[in-house]
Amino acid sequence: MRATVPRALAAALMLAATTMSAADGRGMEMPDRARMEKIPPGVGNTAAPDGKPHAFTFGGPGNSQFLLDGKPFQIRSAEVHPQRIPAEYWRHRLRQAKAMGLNTISIYIMWAGFEQPDGSFDFKTGSNALATFLRISKEEKIWVLMRPGPYVCAEWDFGGIPNRLLKDPNAKIRTITDKNYVAGATAYMKHVADISRPFLAKNGGTILMVALDNEFGSWPRRHERNYLEWLRDFWVKEGFGPFFTCDGPADSFLDNVTLPGVAVGLDPGENEAAFNIARKHAVNAPVFCSEIYPGWIRHWGEGNWTPSDKTAVVDWLMKQGYSFSFYVLTGGTTFGFNSGANNFGTGYEPDLTSYDFGAPLDEQGRVTKAFHDYRNIIARHLGQAGQKLPPVEADIPAMEIPSFTPVRIAGLWDRIPGRPSLVKAEPVCFESFDQNQGIAVYSVIVPAGPEAKLEWANLHDYAHFYLDGQFIGPLDRRVGPANHLRLPARTKPVKLEVLVEAMGHINYTTHTNSAAGMEADRKGLYGTVKLDGTPLKDWSIAVLPLRTADIAGAKPAAAPSARRGSHFRATITLKDAPKDTFFDMSKYEKGVVWVNGHNLGRYWHVGPQLRLYCPASWLKPGENTIDILDLEMTEPRPLRGCHERNFENINKDTRNTDNQW
Repeated sequence: MRATVPRALAAALMLAATTMSAADGRGMEMPDRARMEKIPPGVGNTAAPDGKPHAFTFGGPGNSQFLLDGKPFQIRSAEVHPQRIPAEYWRHRLRQAKAMGLNTISIYIMWAGFEQPDGSFDFKTGSNALATFLRISKEEKIWVLMRPGPYVCAEWDFGGIPNRLLKDPNAKIRTITDKNYVAGATAYMKHVADISRPFLAKNGGTILMVALDNEFGSWPRRHERNYLEWLRDFWVKEGFGPFFTCDGPADSFLDNVTLPGVAVGLDPGENEAAFNIARKHAVNAPVFCSEIYPGWIRHWGEGNWTPSDKTAVVDWLMKQGYSFSFYVLTGGTTFGFNSGANNFGTGYEPDLTSYDFGAPLDEQGRVTKAFHDYRNIIARHLGQAGQKLPPVEADIPAMEIPSFTPVRIAGLWDRIPGRPSLVKAEPVCFESFDQNQGIAVYSVIVPAGPEAKLEWANLHDYAHFYLDGQFIGPLDRRVGPANHLRLPARTKPVKLEVLVEAMGHINYTTHTNSAAGMEADRKGLYGTVKLDGTPLKDWSIAVLPLRTADIAGAKPAAAPSARRGSHFRATITLKDAPKDTFFDMSKYEKGVVWVNGHNLGRYWHVGPQLRLYCPASWLKPGENTIDILDLEMTEPRPLRGCHERNFENINKDTRNTDNQW
C-alpha cells in the first residue's frame, strides 16, 4: 500500500528538490519533452564548484531538465569509489575525470565499509575519510552525485550492507518491515548526512543529487514502494535534495518505483527508445543515463577484464545533450574481504579482488585507449562551443620486485585455536558467532559403520573434509550445488572435521526467498547434517577470523602441521622509495596476502586474476613483511612484484603453476 506524503513534507520536497511545473510529465506530448531535455553540446551551464552556493534544480516543461542556477546543465559523470582507491590517489583520479571531459563524478558509499564490529563508525581513516574526499572534490572543482545506498550492489560484500544483520534468522533487507535493518540504516545514513551536508551545492559544496537506494526495480520485493518513500523522507528531513533513482530501461523495472519529483536514472540509457520508456514513468523530473558500462564485472574462474566499446553511445549522448554517467571511470581494488558475489540464477559466482572493470582508467588508475577515445569524443563536442579540456595527468609510477621465496612458518591448522570452542547440537553459521568470512572448523564424532552418505543443508563456500586427520575431499560452491559426499567405512568412532572458508556474501541476486538469495546467504556449515539419514549431533566449532593483527603478529609453529594449507612469510628489503606494484601469485593455489599488515585480498589459481595490487603507501623503504595464507599448499613457491596486472585470458579452472617469468 502506497504511503501518503504529509502536506508539510510535500512542501519540503518542493523546496529541496525543485520548483515544480504545473505540467505533469506523464501528461506531456513525448516529442516536446524529448526536445526540452536536449541541451546543445557546450551550450548548457558550465559552472564548476567555486565555494559559493549553487542551486541545482529541475525545470522546463514537466521539470524535464537539470538546471544549475536556473540554466540547463548537462551532467557528464563517471563512477569513482573512494573506498576502492588509496586516499593518496583520490586527487589524481578526479583530475583524470576532468581530463576525460567530465564535470561530475558519482560515488557509491558502502555502509559495511564504515561500520565497525563494535557498532561504531569509521569515517576518518584511510579510504574511509569521506569528508576529506568531498573536500578534495571541492578543491578540484568537480560536482558529485552521491549514492549512499543503503544498498549499493557494486560487487561489494552483501551489496554494502553489514552482514551482521544476517545473525537474525528472519532478517530482511531493503524494507521498512525489519526493525534491525531500519535502525542500522538510519544510524548509518545519519552519519553520512552530518558529514556530507556542508558539501551540498546549496551550501557551497559539490553534491548535486542523492540516489535513493540502487536499482530497486530489480529487487523481488519491488512492490514495497514505501521503502523508497521512507528513504526520500529521511533525506528531505536532513536537508538534502534533489534525488534520483537508478533502474533498468524497461517498464518492468520502472513501474511503481519512480517517485514524483525524483529524477529517473537508466542503467543503461543508450538510445532514444530507453529514454522514451523512462519518460512514461517520470513525474515532474528529468530522465538521464545513470550508468554506461565501458566494461563489465568478472568472477573467479571467468575470462579477464576487457573493455566494452561505448564510443557510439557517448557520441550519441553528447549530440543529444543528454546527461550521463559511466559505470565506472576507474574501478580500483576491493581490498580485504570486501568482495561480494552474484547469483543470476545460475549459481554462486564470487567476485574478484580486482575491480578493474575494463574501465577507462585501469585498476591502478592508468589511462587506457578507451580513456582517450571517450576524451576525444567529448572534446570534439565541447570544442564546438570553444571549451577546452584540461591536460591528462601522468600515470602513477609502478615498480617490479625481483622474485623471492617465503618460508613456511606454520600450517594452516596451526593457526586454528583449540579449545575452548563453541559447542552446538548442530552446526551454526558464521554470523551467529559474529564472524565475517575467514575460516572455521566444524568437528563431530561419527560412529563406526559401513560406507555412508554424508549430507548437509548448507555449506558456504569452500571446504576441506577430514576423517581422523585424513583428507577425504574438497567442496567448491562455485562448481555445483553438491550437498553430500561418501564417508568410507569405519571400524570405530572417528572425528569428522570440516574446514570451511567463507567468501563474499551475495551482492546481487534474482532470488530472495531461496537458498540462492541475499537474505539466505549465510556462511559456514549450518543446519542439519545427516549420515545415511540420521542427524549428527554435538558439534564443536573452532574459529579463525583471519584478522589482520592476528596474522601479522603470528609466531612460527614449532612443528608445522602436515595437513593442507600453510602460513608463509617473507621479508623483502626495498632500497629506494616504494612505488605501486602487483604481487604475482600465479604459482600459488588459493588464499590471502597481507603486506605490512594490510590485507591485499584473495588470489585463486582459477583466475583470471593472478596478481594482487599493492599501493606504494603500503610499502616502505627497508624491510617489508609479506604474509600468505594458502589453503592448499605445504611448500612455498616464488613470487614477485610486477608493474602491471596480468592480461592472460585464462580458461576456466586452468592451472597456472608453470607460468614462465
